[in-house]
Amino acid sequence: MGGPATLVITPPIGRSATGASLANKVQSHLETLERRYSRYLTDSLVSTINRRAGSGDFTHLDPESETLLEIADQLWRSSGGLFDITSGVLRKAWRFEAANAPVDLSQLEALKKQVGWDKVKRTGEGVYLPVKGMEIDLGGLAKEYAADCAVRLLRDHGVTSALIELAGDVATIGSQPSGRPWRVGIRAPQGGDPVGGIALSNAAAATSGNYARTLQFEGRTYGHLLNPLTGWPVEGPTSVTVIGENCLSAGAVTTIACLQSPKAAMAWLSEAGLPWLMIGQDAGYSGPLASKLGLSPP
Repeated sequence: MGGPATLVITPPIGRSATGASLANKVQSHLETLERRYSRYLTDSLVSTINRRAGSGDFTHLDPESETLLEIADQLWRSSGGLFDITSGVLRKAWRFEAANAPVDLSQLEALKKQVGWDKVKRTGEGVYLPVKGMEIDLGGLAKEYAADCAVRLLRDHGVTSALIELAGDVATIGSQPSGRPWRVGIRAPQGGDPVGGIALSNAAAATSGNYARTLQFEGRTYGHLLNPLTGWPVEGPTSVTVIGENCLSAGAVTTIACLQSPKAAMAWLSEAGLPWLMIGQDAGYSGPLASKLGLSPP
């Protein structure tokens, strides 16, 4: 999934499953999801869809994949087009993954023509990207979905106490064996000690940030989150953490928040009605979790 993973399990009493066997089952399922949805693997479903862009060939979808694309559609609509899984091609102009690579704005207008979830064709035949060079990228959904899948798998095997973390997004089953809630730290964008810890029990927490990958352009620092409507990096919150019933819903709320201006993000988060913490570009804190953790602007 492109990042570190942690799994803590208390094997169920009275069942034959061991911690090692359950961990292997989770790992196998995560690897299956990665083989299906990673854009980095040439034989994945996502890569097949992208490779056929502009060819006229639809790609058949199984029910799970149809559901993920339907979720992407709902998030695109609810975000006013800011959450757009076709926007990944913009990275060819803003090359955050290459050290010291220059920004190439000469490509931007051409790339913007390859962006737009409303262009994507979905029928009974499957899905089709009508413009050559278009791509989809499920990076904003797949990791959170995978964490929720792991939770469902473990519950199906009788597990009542577990925690899974995939690159900073966390989902839990029950509490710790001691009965205490799981404690999860919230990473500080500037590094160092976490800004605080939150308690989770049968809940999930997701964090989106715009600080891990940055570049310098014309004397300014830009984060890697890109606005699909303009093609430029967004200038929103530095980091947003949300607690929800599952990782997918919490992650969707955090990602959409980070794609908006700080003021719009606060309105969006308040409307979502979930506990949240926002860290602004000025390193100030806001949200219900900020008050609960005793955080104030440094």
